[in-house]
Amino acid sequence: GKDPAAAAGSAAGEGAEDGDGQSKRQRRSKWDTAQPLTAEEIANQNDPSRISKDALAKAQRMAAIQAQISQQIASLGTSVGAVDPAKSFAIPGVTPGLPKPKTFMPAPLILDKEGRHVDASGKEVTLRAADLSTLKANQRELRAIPLIEPEQVKTTDSSIVDPRMGVTSGGRMKRPTFTFVEDQRYIRRAERFRDKMAVQEFNEQLKKMKEDKGKEADKETLAEMNLALLKQKREPVPEVEWWDSRVLQDPKTYGGEEGAPVAASTDRVTIYIEHPVPIEPPSEAAEPPPLPMFLTKKERKKLRRRTRMERELQRQEMVARGFIKAPEPKVKISNMMRVLSADATADPTKIEAEVKKQMATRLKNHNDRNQARKKTAEEKRGKKLEKLAKETEVETTVHLYKVSDLTNKQNRYKVDVNAQYYRLHGVAIVSDAASLICVEGGAKSLAKFQKLLLRRIKWNAADKAEGDEDDDDSDSDKEEETNLCQLVWQGKLIKPNFPDFKFEVARTEGQARDLLRRRNVEHYWDLVKNFENE
Repeated sequence: GKDPAAAAGSAAGEGAEDGDGQSKRQRRSKWDTAQPLTAEEIANQNDPSRISKDALAKAQRMAAIQAQISQQIASLGTSVGAVDPAKSFAIPGVTPGLPKPKTFMPAPLILDKEGRHVDASGKEVTLRAADLSTLKANQRELRAIPLIEPEQVKTTDSSIVDPRMGVTSGGRMKRPTFTFVEDQRYIRRAERFRDKMAVQEFNEQLKKMKEDKGKEADKETLAEMNLALLKQKREPVPEVEWWDSRVLQDPKTYGGEEGAPVAASTDRVTIYIEHPVPIEPPSEAAEPPPLPMFLTKKERKKLRRRTRMERELQRQEMVARGFIKAPEPKVKISNMMRVLSADATADPTKIEAEVKKQMATRLKNHNDRNQARKKTAEEKRGKKLEKLAKETEVETTVHLYKVSDLTNKQNRYKVDVNAQYYRLHGVAIVSDAASLICVEGGAKSLAKFQKLLLRRIKWNAADKAEGDEDDDDSDSDKEEETNLCQLVWQGKLIKPNFPDFKFEVARTEGQARDLLRRRNVEHYWDLVKNFENE
């Protein structure tokens, strides 16, 4: 009912408007965001009926293409004249008897009366489209649609597999590493092997006993057989033990009935106790202990520094774990302003007094610790005596002195006291002709004792005091010293000859020799007698 001219005019006007609209439309940039889809478009994309229709159309097109291909292959075969494709396309050097390779054929499309895609059992196959929506509500609706996946049949064709080719996984081969043996692994294995061999030997003995006894062996229990084996290994019990036979009246029997007192000979029982000499079992000699390693001064310092560092690290770890309380900061006058900056600025006089108090407390604690570690007089004496005793463990040193006159009691007291203090052994023989001092002990002790006799003691001091009574006698100071002490001989011994040190008085030379002869050192007197002053 419309006028054709008016319709043409209106169409021309719309075209002009479109042209103007296209000229006025702005160009889109590649950085512009895509326009969001409307709710109607999203609903059309997720509509199940629309998805099934698209799948049905695709399946119909695929069926039509397959039908055309099959018709073309049939017409090609009839026109050639049934030529064997294996012979027509033969390759030189290849045996024609090889099996024909199987070609891939798609799964057949089966449609029911209503045009729906079904499987071989007649169940409807629902194809699921890709998930395009990201909303949770749409994803739940898509998961509710049932989807039947076709069964996957794993087929292996031996005709296309080369056994010479190794099939490797995509993973990387492991590198060879060390395989460490567990501690005492082979020891436990050896013990198990020994137990196994012992059980095997026991079973063989049981089997042998069964063969020897025959039918009677079946009646006996295992405990009885074990007892029989033990009896075979034991020695017969004697009637009287050897340690009892010495005190019995009859050494061959205990005598009397059971429970009756044993007839013993009390005359043979004495107060002495027999201690048998222990006999060591035959074995190889033990290895000598390792020699002690002596460190240099540098190594000792390094070891001390490392030990102190480890102790400090251990203390810090215990403080961090809360086992001990953290020490207070060590504040001094020099670092007071740096450690207590705010407090020191507020009241420096008060902070200085507190710091001095802490310093005094630290000094007092230091002195108390030193005093606690300090050895007592008895401990010092014991330590010194122990050191003196160690000097004579390996060898003993001997010194032999000749003194012109040893009658002065003051000099004798000095010699005796120092010999006892240094734990020296020996004898001092006082005689009218000459006096002898023989001392034995450690090298360090004898060195100090030698300094006492040759330097410290003034042997002529007593004689000078008696001679100085007459002050007018000016020649008394010019006289030569008549009382001297000289070292005659020194040597080494394995062990000392004298048990301790003491003074002896000998009126004659025979008495002096007799005193020394008792200790097998009579030649000491000859050395002193024949010694001449140099």
